[in-house]
Amino acid sequence: MKKLVVLIIFGCFLSNTYAQRLMSKNGNPAFSKDTTSFNNESIIKLDGSTKYTDYKVFSILNDTTYIDTTLSLKKDTKFNYLRKDDFELLPFHNMGQTYSKLGYTFENNSLFPLIGMNAKQYNYHKVEDIKYYYVPTPTSEIMYRTGLEQGQVLNAFVTMNTSRQFNFSLDYKGLRSLGKYRNSLASYGNFKTTFNYRSKNNTYFIKGHFSSFDFYNDENGGLTKASINYFESNDPNYIERGRLDVNLNGTNNMLEGKRYFTDQTFTIYSKKNTKERKSKQKKSTTQTNITDNKIEQGRTEVFTKRDSLNKTNNVKSIKDTLLVKASKKLIDSIKGRSVVLNDSIKNKTAKISKDSIVASTKKQLKDVAFKIGHSFQYETTHYRFKQSAISTLFGDVLNSTVNDHTSYQKMNNELYVQFDTPYIGTLRVKGSLFNYNYHYNSILYYNNLTVFDKLKGDATALGADWNVTYGKVNLTADAQSIIFGDITGTSFKAAASFKLDRIFGFKGFVEINSKTPDFNKLLYQSAYKNYNWQNDFKNEEIKSIGAEIDITKWGNVSATYAILDNYTYFNESSKPVQATETLNYFKVKAQQYFTFRNFTIDNTVMYQKAVNGASFFRVPELVTRNTLYYSNYLFKNKPLYLQTGVTLKYFSSFKANAYNPLLSEFVLQNETEIGNFPVLDFFANAQIRRTRLYFKIENFSASFTGRKYYSAPNYPYRDLTVRFGLVWNFFI
Repeated sequence: MKKLVVLIIFGCFLSNTYAQRLMSKNGNPAFSKDTTSFNNESIIKLDGSTKYTDYKVFSILNDTTYIDTTLSLKKDTKFNYLRKDDFELLPFHNMGQTYSKLGYTFENNSLFPLIGMNAKQYNYHKVEDIKYYYVPTPTSEIMYRTGLEQGQVLNAFVTMNTSRQFNFSLDYKGLRSLGKYRNSLASYGNFKTTFNYRSKNNTYFIKGHFSSFDFYNDENGGLTKASINYFESNDPNYIERGRLDVNLNGTNNMLEGKRYFTDQTFTIYSKKNTKERKSKQKKSTTQTNITDNKIEQGRTEVFTKRDSLNKTNNVKSIKDTLLVKASKKLIDSIKGRSVVLNDSIKNKTAKISKDSIVASTKKQLKDVAFKIGHSFQYETTHYRFKQSAISTLFGDVLNSTVNDHTSYQKMNNELYVQFDTPYIGTLRVKGSLFNYNYHYNSILYYNNLTVFDKLKGDATALGADWNVTYGKVNLTADAQSIIFGDITGTSFKAAASFKLDRIFGFKGFVEINSKTPDFNKLLYQSAYKNYNWQNDFKNEEIKSIGAEIDITKWGNVSATYAILDNYTYFNESSKPVQATETLNYFKVKAQQYFTFRNFTIDNTVMYQKAVNGASFFRVPELVTRNTLYYSNYLFKNKPLYLQTGVTLKYFSSFKANAYNPLLSEFVLQNETEIGNFPVLDFFANAQIRRTRLYFKIENFSASFTGRKYYSAPNYPYRDLTVRFGLVWNFFI
């Protein structure tokens, strides 16, 4: 709480600063009317030289983007507590509860096993999700959104560069929402702080972060059968949802943890740096080196080189046609005049042409570098399930109290050497030492069953990754394999992308992965008798291939196909099992928008199917989201930009997995189908300078579509709900 208060006070301090306002070349605000991007490059009007591209955001993979303060439909789809598009997710009624999956992704799998408890993982930020920053001025953002029954989420963020070399950021997201139904409180906290540093000579780089999280939920187990009848019949005595009975009382679970991470590289050798050092040492009044290599249209400068054998210096005045920006010292010495370069042998005047400068620039950009690096990660995670009132929902108990506690610690040290060359790109060879300790307090003995207290060991992996760009084509590959240790696994990823200006883009990938199933499927202990097991499962074998085509005029289409052997899941009895049948899963998703004057219709449609394995892998065949909205500036001088419209979301019926709050996992069930109901949301979003305002009426169709809407079996989707919030950026 103290961290939150500090961030709010700091945000208030920044409230008197200048705003970031994107401006077009003609001076009018260039806010996008669609879900793509701007037609013209825009700048932030701060000091006349700072551009919006100077406010950089990048991840551990160094995929750089920029801080975007515009208002678009994409921003509306991300205005939730996850702050990401939830098209393939179906939220439970209360903000901060879990999600049912409407689509699956089998990409970017970890080589090493995870803890599990996947229903708690949606708000968990992996190493690849953490963002780092580089900003010319202190920058902050506050996001606020209302929840249900004394509920709200607040995300406060600030970042600044103390110098050109060092940046740090602080980010806290807190959520607390009581919910409409009994025992559905959600209380979440995420804190992140990051830093990145580079030396002045660019030979040393380091970035790192600290992350802590605690995800607490009261669990009610869904509605009882009697309450479901009252809900579906819309009984007027139960319009107040808190009057409906639920399956669990005095039950809660919590996932919490901390992570420490650093990644650093040091340049041992750089061909470009060597050239620069030599050029700086050769300071002579008889020779001038052009080092800036930047060309600006305007005029031509012809330079004179003084030769000791030539007694005359021939200086001529010529018409300005092309300006070559040379070193600062050279510009100061010859600014405003033309200089003739005399050859002492041929005694001819030589001009420095634009083509020769460009050729020289390209030559110097071909750098060769040899680097070494080290990446360190240590993380500790705890999962707790507590009950003050024993329930028969999970069967018989071993103890009079239920206080399950699962702990997991992992540490990964990775050393790598990196080669940068102009023709083969960046090649990195790496080796990892992974240590893990998944454990409970004691060994469990029950009848003929013995469940050990821990899975502890280490693994050593070797691998390499490669990244190169040829013109408009980018190629990447990553391969790793555990060569020895207590677990096994291999991973291979390859991708190719092509971008033709803003007109056409293509991405394709292939991934082959063999990994140990989640630890909670291998070993679990609980006070409930039916929730104790120790399994020796085979590795999950995952093969996936996919492609995405993006055409500005026609939208984008993506398709993936995955083949899984030894797919591990929880069956109808909430026990982990491995499928004996190969799972084949196909998914295709298309997005397009059409604009007529100030009206736009934006459509996203996904079709998917389990070709094999439908008996244990259930997904809706069709998921669609369609938005019709109006966009325009209002009032004189256009102080307000408005987007308002209606969104329809629909998915076909299917036997969705049931939520098990003891495991924080979704388990197979064969009794109830959900889906085949429309959800209509009305929204009105506006931008006033640096502030984006959001107003939404969720599921306003509830009164005339029937009370058949569920997020999961026994868990109703939210009724008509009014939400509002804002996102506010500050720039000094």
